[in-house]
Amino acid sequence: MKRISVFLAPIFILSALYGCSKDHDSPSFSAYEKTAEPTDVVATYDKAKDAINVTWTMANIDGIDDYLVAWSDSNLFDAGKKYNQYVKKAGDTDLKAELSLDATYLLEKMDLTYADKDSFIVYFTVSAVYNNEEFTYFVGPRAVVERTGTFADSALVLR
Repeated sequence: MKRISVFLAPIFILSALYGCSKDHDSPSFSAYEKTAEPTDVVATYDKAKDAINVTWTMANIDGIDDYLVAWSDSNLFDAGKKYNQYVKKAGDTDLKAELSLDATYLLEKMDLTYADKDSFIVYFTVSAVYNNEEFTYFVGPRAVVERTGTFADSALVLR
């Protein structure tokens, strides 16, 4: 029994050292430094079409396959009812930095009910969807929702 203990002790010690060897390393986010958020998000309401047009800019579009537009009924974006939609439709090959959404569609997707004459405010933000050798359909950081910045925008739907 003593020989088995002497034989197994170094194996247990080496296993513990190998298993815990990376516990002192801090997490690394360097892979995500190559992603960026869209900027200059602008949402405008077209009363004649009862639609909201959302546009944005992206400094570097390398590796971007699509965009994800999200909207909320709250200026504290994640605190409200929210929904999102990809920009590309089936068969699209071009990368567009714009999306037009029907105002009634927005309400239905957020599960909100308003009278035909009600006005409401919708807040928008956009994320780039990366698909390249490093990322597989990875949704990058979304445009920062700031009250004073130009990163996200809101639209007043006036009926």
